[in-house]
Amino acid sequence: MEVWFRQTAPYYCSDDAPTPFPVPGHMWDRARGQQLYADRMKFIRRLDELGFDGIIFTEHHFGPNGGLTPSPLVLLSAATQVTERAKLVTMGIMLALYPHPLRIAEELAMIDNMCQGRLRPGFISTTSQNLYAYNVPAAEERARYHEGYDLIVKAWTEPEPFEWHSSHYDYPCVSILPRPFQTPYPPTWTTAVSQESMEWAASKHMGFMSHGPTVECAQRLGYYKDYASAQCGWLPAPSELAIAREMYVLPSARRLSEAELDRTIEEVFEHDEVHAFNFLEADASPLRALDQERRSERSFSYLTAVDKPFFGSGADREGRRSGQFLAGTPDMLLEQIAAQHKATGAGVLVVRNEVGAIDLPQALEGLELFAREVLPVVQKL
Repeated sequence: MEVWFRQTAPYYCSDDAPTPFPVPGHMWDRARGQQLYADRMKFIRRLDELGFDGIIFTEHHFGPNGGLTPSPLVLLSAATQVTERAKLVTMGIMLALYPHPLRIAEELAMIDNMCQGRLRPGFISTTSQNLYAYNVPAAEERARYHEGYDLIVKAWTEPEPFEWHSSHYDYPCVSILPRPFQTPYPPTWTTAVSQESMEWAASKHMGFMSHGPTVECAQRLGYYKDYASAQCGWLPAPSELAIAREMYVLPSARRLSEAELDRTIEEVFEHDEVHAFNFLEADASPLRALDQERRSERSFSYLTAVDKPFFGSGADREGRRSGQFLAGTPDMLLEQIAAQHKATGAGVLVVRNEVGAIDLPQALEGLELFAREVLPVVQKL
C-alpha cells in the first residue's frame, strides 16, 4: 500500500482570531508569507527523504484554507527541484476555472519532464468557494471541466497538429511542446462523490480517491470498480484506488484511553473551529447558493449503506469512529489502517496531519514517527 501526504498549506493572519473569507489584502504579512514558503519547501524535501510515496498539492482561492496554494503548478514546479523519488500529485486542478486548458497541458508536461515522470495530475470539480472566487457559473462547471480534460489528453497524445472546437474552447491549431515524459501521458486521478462524476471518471480510466466514512468509501470504491469493469472495459487495480484520511500521531509512550484521546482531539481541533468558514452565515449566502446549485445536478443513488454522502473532513471523535480520522499511537494507527485496507481494497492511503492547532514543525514531528514505525509496515500491505 502506498502512502501519500496531502498538504494543507493554510494562511492564518493570526493564530488566535478568525481569518475571514475572502482574506483581505491587509491581512497578508509579507515576512511571514516568505517564511511560510521557505518552511514549506523544507517540509516537502523532508517528506521525500522520509519515504512517503507521494506528495499532494491542492488548489484554493481567496480563503485561509490552502491559502498558500492558489496555483498548485507553481509549488509543484519548485518541488521537482527538492525531491527525488516521491510522486508529485495534484488533487486537484479545477479545470473549470481555466480559460485555456492548453496552458495547463503545457505546464504539466514541463513538470513531468522536470521530475522525470513522477507527476500524477489530479483533476476535480470546482468547489463553491472557488467558483465564487473566479466568477464561474455553476451551470457551466461540469462541461468546462470535462471538455478541458479531453482537450488536455488529446494535446498530450495527438502526434500531429489538430483543430479543437467545443462549447467552451475553440482552437484552429493545437500542437503543444513539450510532450509529457510519461507515455502515453501521466496517470490521471480524481475524487468525486456524485454518481455522474464517478461514471465519467471511470470512462476516462482515472485513478480514484474517496473521502468519507469507511463504509461509504468501501461502497464508493466498489461501485467505481464495478462500473469501470462492466461499462468501460477495465478493472482498476488497488494502486488506482485511494482513501483519504485525517491523522493525529501520538508517541508510543502516550497511549491514552478512548476518553483521553477524544479530549486531546477536541483540543487540537478547537483551532479549526475558529477558522472554519460557515456556509450558513449571512455573508456566506452567495457560496451557499452556489453549493446548493452544484448539488442539485448530482445524484448519489449508488450509496445504499448511508442515506446521503458525507461532506466534510470528519476530524472529530465521530470521524474517528467512522474511520475518517486516524488517531493514536503507531500500533493503534497500524491496526486502523490494516482494517481500512481490508474493508476498501484501496492500494493508496492519503493522510493529512496538518490539522487543527498542529503547525508545520509539529506535523513533521508526527510524520517522522509515522515514517519510522508505521510507514514501512503499511507499504507491505
